[in-house]
Amino acid sequence: MLGKFKGLALASILMGVSSLYAAGTASGTDVSNSATLSYSVGGEDKSATASTTFKVDDKVNFTVTTLDTKAVAARSGATKVVLTYKVRNDGNAIHDFALSALNQSATAFSGADEVTDDYDATNVKVYVDSNGNDTYDEADDTATYIDELESDKEVTVFIVADIPSDAEDGKIAVYDLQAQVAVGGESGLAGDAIESDDSDEADQVSTVQIVFADGDGSTDSAHDGKFGSADAYKITTATITIIKNSVVLEDPINGATNPKRIPGATVRYCFIVENTGSSGADNAIVTDNMDNAIFDFTDATVRLYTGSDSCACDTSTDVDGANGSNGQTPTNDDPTAKVDFGTINANSKECGYITTVIR
Repeated sequence: MLGKFKGLALASILMGVSSLYAAGTASGTDVSNSATLSYSVGGEDKSATASTTFKVDDKVNFTVTTLDTKAVAARSGATKVVLTYKVRNDGNAIHDFALSALNQSATAFSGADEVTDDYDATNVKVYVDSNGNDTYDEADDTATYIDELESDKEVTVFIVADIPSDAEDGKIAVYDLQAQVAVGGESGLAGDAIESDDSDEADQVSTVQIVFADGDGSTDSAHDGKFGSADAYKITTATITIIKNSVVLEDPINGATNPKRIPGATVRYCFIVENTGSSGADNAIVTDNMDNAIFDFTDATVRLYTGSDSCACDTSTDVDGANGSNGQTPTNDDPTAKVDFGTINANSKECGYITTVIR
């Protein structure tokens, strides 16, 4: 049993060491090594030593990943809508990273969640998470580059953009976050981007040389000191249509049997408002400026449809629903009618009615 515990302890130590040195020996480390030569001359033992030292080079390796699992829904006219990414330093040196929001990828995500770019957001900015909460805090997250990211560490980065008010429902704006390795070593100062490595140079024993070991991302090639990952906005907005019809309910001569639109007849105006978009429409109000020289509003009513299937414009339509709080029944002094639908949900329709009498 003791041997088992020793084995477990050793495994834990080895796992800790593996984690500690996941990025490899730190860049700039002096590695010294000496050797001893033993020999004899005329039966007398002698020895000689030789030593050498080299510096560990800078292996630049990092990734950018998209944290959103599908396109981020964004209403038309919305401001400061956030895409979220993670930048991780898998290299063996501390580095700064320059950040860019690029509208380059044709698609984002894959499979059923794949979307294709066909729109542009505006006022696109990049900010670094300052407190590690993975949430964009406008007052706190103001840095636009990654400062002194250590080996085996990662940081959250946001692309923040506005959506134009004329954005159509279902449109897609794909944005890549691209990180580029930069010189580190001085906190609070953005280091210069490292444009090329030393792969074409001869080995220099006492100099720290740079080797790009990064993979290929969404906007770049392998071993170029850059890495990108794509995310997207999906525009969700209401797409509203309105139809206005009328039906005569009764007249003084024919009653409700084949009534005609003669003076004294009761007429019902019908409004069918449909939302075929993917976002609800709030504060939906139909305003109808009616003519008090044509209509008598003494017994006028404004109602909403209360049925469960579909609304229509006919004599049997259920019109017992109360008008919204911002609605208005026309009067002979103020012949303006307002039908307040409140919110019209995505992929739904609502109906409202005004009933009045022809003078």
